[in-house]
Amino acid sequence: MEIRKTGLKLAKSKPKFVDLVRETEDTFDLHTEIKAAPEVFDAEMLKIFEEGWVFVAHESQVPAPGDYKTSTIGTQPIVVSRNEDGEIYVLLNRCRHRGTVVCRADTGHSNFFRCPYHGWTYANDGSLVGMAMAEGWPKDFDRSELGLKKAARVARYRGLIFASLAEEGPTLEEHLAPAKKYIDAWFDRSPLGSISVIPTAHKYPYPGNWKWQAENGYDGYHGNFVHESWQRVLELAGEAPVSDIRKFRRGGRAVGLKNGHGLLERPGGLNPAASWAGRMMVTHPEYAVALRENFDEEYIDYVSSRRNIFIFPNLYLFDTHLRVINPVTVDSTEVYLYVYGLDGVPEEMNEGRFRAHERFYGPTGFGAPDDVEIFVSNQTGGNARGVEWSIYSRGMHRETVNEEGEFEGHSTDEAPVRAFYREWKRCMA
Repeated sequence: MEIRKTGLKLAKSKPKFVDLVRETEDTFDLHTEIKAAPEVFDAEMLKIFEEGWVFVAHESQVPAPGDYKTSTIGTQPIVVSRNEDGEIYVLLNRCRHRGTVVCRADTGHSNFFRCPYHGWTYANDGSLVGMAMAEGWPKDFDRSELGLKKAARVARYRGLIFASLAEEGPTLEEHLAPAKKYIDAWFDRSPLGSISVIPTAHKYPYPGNWKWQAENGYDGYHGNFVHESWQRVLELAGEAPVSDIRKFRRGGRAVGLKNGHGLLERPGGLNPAASWAGRMMVTHPEYAVALRENFDEEYIDYVSSRRNIFIFPNLYLFDTHLRVINPVTVDSTEVYLYVYGLDGVPEEMNEGRFRAHERFYGPTGFGAPDDVEIFVSNQTGGNARGVEWSIYSRGMHRETVNEEGEFEGHSTDEAPVRAFYREWKRCMA
């Protein structure tokens, strides 16, 4: 039998985790195994999600004692609960008896969590308060250490709640430091500097690796291709010609920050013809008055810039929603979009934001379904293991580093995703 030579080389022995990211002075490549190997995924859950700081909820999602929401830290199920003492607790969602989850709803209100299997009951702070048919246990059976396991550390910033399962490590303040000024500006679009999340979440699962979504939110390169149909619709509707949309997309900058954070920033300004904030200040004069009571003109101009901010490893701050990435398996991911209202603004403003969100990011919108299709195509293409490396070096030749250590590039450059993978490599090492 004749065997034809195709020139295709099979993947060699799998490299070490740190070798999956390859960087030189002018190249940046990722190995195919970084999004395909189960052992990589398992290590990420330990080294990145369990040992680092992970976003778990916003304060407005658990406003009153007894309120709770469920989520995950990596693949570990958790409950975020506000207790009668007013404190917020992050608890592993696992009964200490046989391991059954004690809370199965996404959100709700309850004075306790009762295991559906054998009736063990826990308070909102995780304390074990009841054991069904207690006569089956010795009278001196020690219950004091059998409460729901708490996350080792819980901390908040501007209402964002983060948790870590590691007893030691950088503080949340240290972790967020490179991104704090951008987080502050994002919140300060509200005259009160705060937001309120609107129930319930829009969830979309996709059969692909979690890092596809992490890479996508600040990627300014794909919009003119993946979302071309959206641009055509806007043109046909008379809202904006495609040429103007693409001109806008070329503006701004892509920024890679320390600790794996990053952002895509579009120009702001208070010109009503070019700025959402400018239009809102004209349409709703009370909004302009409220902003000026709290901030000077220079800061309002700064706040007006549009930013997609990524907080390593699982949170995006978008104009209309919080986007939370929950890894499930190496090739399965769930993404939650939590729409929020800006506090202290006219209700009509928020209503307009909600409608804009539905039109682009909603289940029948023009944007998010496009992106999900790309994630699936990305994962499928990765099965062609004969190509071992993917290229992530766009813009390296023109990238600059400012005095704060930020990597700045053109809005279509890959500076933010390179920052992500530098931190990925540091954690995995």
